[in-house]
Order: sequence, then structure tokens, then C-alpha cells
Amino acid sequence: MTENSPFELLIECGGCSLENLIQGFRLGDHAICNQCRENMLAYNLADTHQGHTCDSCGRAYLLKSETEFVNGESECQCGAQDFTILDMKDFADKITKAQDKALDDEEGDAKFDWCRPAPTNGVNKEDYNEIFDDNPGFL
Repeated sequence: MTENSPFELLIECGGCSLENLIQGFRLGDHAICNQCRENMLAYNLADTHQGHTCDSCGRAYLLKSETEFVNGESECQCGAQDFTILDMKDFADKITKAQDKALDDEEGDAKFDWCRPAPTNGVNKEDYNEIFDDNPGFL
């Protein structure tokens, strides 16, 4: 697993325990739970999760420590039963370094508004609803 190579990641949320499958995950990407919307990588993964990778397809499994997983008995979706233990401390360190690098690489604009860009044509408060009433031209 390198920073640029995508892989499938099945991660069990530390908050709600929902299993989330993320296809095309790269180190440095964010992983948000589909149910509770928590950042699943914000937990101390080395203490709370166990990691395994499928020897056949390469899918990574990050499961909570209390989840039962037996190499040779547990089965991947591809049908394989052979897994390699993933060093969680090393994996968590790689994720942190990749996310820090991604933040450093982003061009930060202090005036950027994540919610909605400011209208460029100077809409008055009384014309505010016109922003939403504009016909985009689809019929």
C-alpha cells in the first residue's frame, strides 16, 4: 500500500460500528462514516482497531478490536480466507503523514467560503431569492 495506489478499504466505524466500504481509497483520503458522519480515521486506530489485508485481492480490513476475525476461517468478499496482519501503528502513521502532506499541498485561500460562494453580481438582500429562482435552462 503506497500513497498513490488506490485500494479497497472496509473500516468499522469507531462511533456507530457500521462497516463502511470505501473503494479507491488512497492514503491521505478522508473516511467519513455513512451513518453517523464521523471521521473514522480520527480515532487512535492502533489502540481501537485491528487490521488485515486479503492476500488475494488486497482489500484492507480495519475492524474494531472486539470484532472476531480468524485468519483461515474469516472470508473476504472475493472468497479468499488467507489474510496478512496489517501493522496498525504503521498504517495510522502513514495515514497521518499522507493527510498532513495533502494539507500542505492544498492552496489555501483565506477568503474561500466552504458553504456557498458569494454572488459575483452583487445581489441585494431583497433579491436574495432570485439566486434560487434562476432557470438553469433545463426543460
